Amino acid sequence: MFLYEMYKTGLTTFWYWYVGKLTAIWPNIKINGHTFRVYPGVYKPLENEHTAVQFCKKEDRVLDLGCGSGITTAFAAKVAKEVVAVDISERAIKNARENCAVLNCKNVEFKKSDMFSNVDGKFNVILSNPPYLSTDLKGDDRQFVTSVKYLPTLFSKVSEHLEDNGTLLVQFPGWFKSKLVKLANSHGLEVVSIKPMPAKSLYLSLLSLAYMQVGFRSTLFVMKKKKSAVGNDSKKVD
Repeated sequence: MFLYEMYKTGLTTFWYWYVGKLTAIWPNIKINGHTFRVYPGVYKPLENEHTAVQFCKKEDRVLDLGCGSGITTAFAAKVAKEVVAVDISERAIKNARENCAVLNCKNVEFKKSDMFSNVDGKFNVILSNPPYLSTDLKGDDRQFVTSVKYLPTLFSKVSEHLEDNGTLLVQFPGWFKSKLVKLANSHGLEVVSIKPMPAKSLYLSLLSLAYMQVGFRSTLFVMKKKKSAVGNDSKKVD
């Protein structure tokens, strides 16, 4: 087990270095006709993440939890009334501001926050693209692919920030379905829909190969508060 953890740490450390260099050379990405810039040390979206905004509506208050380069934030801001974009990385927040300016977004609030630590109030929609690898690396710019605390914190705290009729959207590899369903059920949430992310274009497929981000079978898990949990919350408020 110790050797395996050393191997994972070494591999992911190299990967962060590699993609940082690659992004410095190749910073731009084109999505839905818009060209966005991604800073080295910030996650470059390669899984059609922005399509999650189909669940946002005109009057919604939306939280992008771990906004990264802010591309999904920008698309959500064009649909929803208000978007709060948070990330543990100061560099990511700066990057998100720049990309939201590309779409002239005026309704976005940016905050540096370790998960929910600097988040106030409740939301109609919470967008979440958790790190896929359970490995603990130091540094705020090494959390977008590896983390041991993101999923536990997400599920233990999300109900405090989700409106009673709100929606949590979690993008995660489909083969972890049983894990996510178990986490949801144990924290008063119900998985109401499981949908594969849209097929990648040739452009995104080639980018994914270059970034060594293939084979994850990215899936969108749509979750709601269970009715019993909503009732309990109401009683607490009363």
